[in-house]
Amino acid sequence: MIWVGNQAAFDSMMARISAATAVGIDTEADSLHSYFDKVCLIQITADGEDFVVDPLAKIDIAPIGRMLADPNITKILHGADYDLRILNRDFGFVINNLIDTMVSAQLLGYEAFGLAALLERHFSVKVDKTHQRADWSMRPLPADMLKYAALDTHYLIELAGKLRESLTALERWPWALEEFLRLEAIRYREADEEEERWRRLKNIGTFDRRSLAILRDLHGWRDGLARKADRPPFKIIGNDTIVDIAREKAGSNLELSRLRSLSRHHSGRYGEELVRIVRNAMLIPDAELPERGEAKAWNRDRELESRVERMKKVRDRIAKELGIDASILSPRHVLTAIAALGPGDVSELANVPAMREWQRRLMGEELLSVIKLR
Repeated sequence: MIWVGNQAAFDSMMARISAATAVGIDTEADSLHSYFDKVCLIQITADGEDFVVDPLAKIDIAPIGRMLADPNITKILHGADYDLRILNRDFGFVINNLIDTMVSAQLLGYEAFGLAALLERHFSVKVDKTHQRADWSMRPLPADMLKYAALDTHYLIELAGKLRESLTALERWPWALEEFLRLEAIRYREADEEEERWRRLKNIGTFDRRSLAILRDLHGWRDGLARKADRPPFKIIGNDTIVDIAREKAGSNLELSRLRSLSRHHSGRYGEELVRIVRNAMLIPDAELPERGEAKAWNRDRELESRVERMKKVRDRIAKELGIDASILSPRHVLTAIAALGPGDVSELANVPAMREWQRRLMGEELLSVIKLR
């Protein structure tokens, strides 16, 4: 492993890999340790050498962006979606000529398609997962963490070759190429600031409107502290705790003390604020409370549902024959879109944006044949 922590080392790395036709790429971020997460490492393997680049150092890493965009160089990543988003967010990088080994494994029907599982399956390498939740922003990084990081790309090029051989033998390589092209179009998009992220918390389905108001205000208070401290919100106070406080409407120190999820540390540090937030939320007029978000009344389209179910049986049968997960072959929302469209021939399936060309060729005719049944 070669640590790249200054401009001279970076320039040397780029010179050494300048003739490479394929590179393995990975990143490490600090999303578990910071509110404003950032790319902390960029791992690159090329021509038998493993490099770990420090993007937090004062290095001009623009040449990596040019390498990623170069269509003549194959870039291999595993589970590329997140890496591509944060590389685009932090540096404006885009990618061409991508291979994703996770997608390849899924199209082969592997039940275990995480990188650790693939390394064990193809190289008999067991990955020590000790550093999965490590803080990659710390400096200096100890040798064992750097070794762990480098392992993420060390085998990628060879792994991609093995998976491609298997996909080609099954005549599925064109499927993979289409999936890779879609991944190449990924760009980072700023989350909607008005999005009610607190509604994503678990175990709030039975909350009344008053508890939802408490939860919303607790979530906003915690988010403000997390931003100020540049720490993940869950490290300020846990999701389970604010959900419990909102459920119980705990508006006194005594009521807070009865909550098992609230530690003494958090009670002592935030107790007065928590009580204040709950009490203020209890004073919100009923008309201003957040809606529960129950499903609105709707007329069931039984014919649409019937078409979806018929297509689902076709999809499940074909997926079983191919030995791949049915959701990879076609998620239910795609089947619903097809049923709603009611296409007259296979060419009209092109009007379903989420449906791939390989999926249309593979099962388009059969799906249409059952749509027309009564």
